[in-house]
Amino acid sequence: MNLESARQFWSEKFPGEPQVFASAPGRVNLIGEHTDYNEGFVFPAAISRRTFGLFRLGEDEVSLISQRLGPNAPFHPESPPRSKGWGRYACAVCSALKDAVGSAPPPIEGVVLSDLPGGGGLSSSAALELCLASAWNELAGYQLPKEDLAEIAWVAETRYVGVQCGRMDQMASALGRRGHAVFMDMRSLDWEAVTIPDGLCMGILDTCKPRSLAASAYNLRVQECARAVESFAERGADVRSLRDVTSEMLEQATGDLDSVAYRRAKHVLSENERTVAFRSALESGSLREVGRLCRESHESLKSDYEVSCAELDAMARSAWNAPGCVGARMTGAGFGGCCVALVEEDRWPEFERAVKASYGMYGFREPSIYPVAADDGAFARRI
Repeated sequence: MNLESARQFWSEKFPGEPQVFASAPGRVNLIGEHTDYNEGFVFPAAISRRTFGLFRLGEDEVSLISQRLGPNAPFHPESPPRSKGWGRYACAVCSALKDAVGSAPPPIEGVVLSDLPGGGGLSSSAALELCLASAWNELAGYQLPKEDLAEIAWVAETRYVGVQCGRMDQMASALGRRGHAVFMDMRSLDWEAVTIPDGLCMGILDTCKPRSLAASAYNLRVQECARAVESFAERGADVRSLRDVTSEMLEQATGDLDSVAYRRAKHVLSENERTVAFRSALESGSLREVGRLCRESHESLKSDYEVSCAELDAMARSAWNAPGCVGARMTGAGFGGCCVALVEEDRWPEFERAVKASYGMYGFREPSIYPVAADDGAFARRI
């Protein structure tokens, strides 16, 4: 899907010509799950599945048409409503832009297309937010840097859509670099692009079990982590997030923490350690260690964080036993969606066949399995 397909869809919906082409990638998180809102470490990559569209300045209202989901409810940018459906993301980005620049952004109209699966754990919502924010940025001449656009998209998601996520998804979609994953410190917001070794590809193993992030237990996990932090603070510890908690502190607090808060904290602490170790292993080419860390991450998400499900567990097992697999784990918020695998590129066909055969034995719905490349982040350009 590209500019040509966007032009075709535009011609079916609008007279005249568009002014801007905007595009933003989804992301897959190689490791570092549910650590971003705990000010920890994450290691995502922007991917070659993207949301994109054509846009121009409008006359009065924001009027957008999604190829997949139809039109939004048009609205005036001076007073974006709390909308429903996919249009709520346009309203949210408009509101967040208004907060950032101090005045309402101009009305726009446009078409939106995507080859990202919705609700699959690949940050389709962040890609949509960054696509729209990038288009507005170009059309209005704001000249905001990508870091600011990521922050605007995060404000849209948290303040106006209502999902209490960390900043990883928006930063990954904004800052991605072709051929690289992005190691991020979610406390300082420092980041560094890290080369994915030649000969490896990323595989998306979509269980096709739907989940709605806002309607899932995601926000509950955020609250459970906050409860653990409060427990440490009540013990006199100087902590503002689980990033400040050490393994020794966690073991000493075992009797004071309820069992749920203990398991959530245990996952976050161990996942931060795994993410740092994963980066070192990837940079040094220690692929066996990469695989071990992926498996430990999945098991922790299953047992301590309790965000996996039968389909994700079956998919991970299928990948672990497939030829060419370096490592695999669930990715995203969980409760359905996708696993990610690092696979020897020249063995992808046999890996795919083996995973499909193994996963098919569990009797779940047919999965969608495909390779992706690490891609560049969001952009908008005049056409």
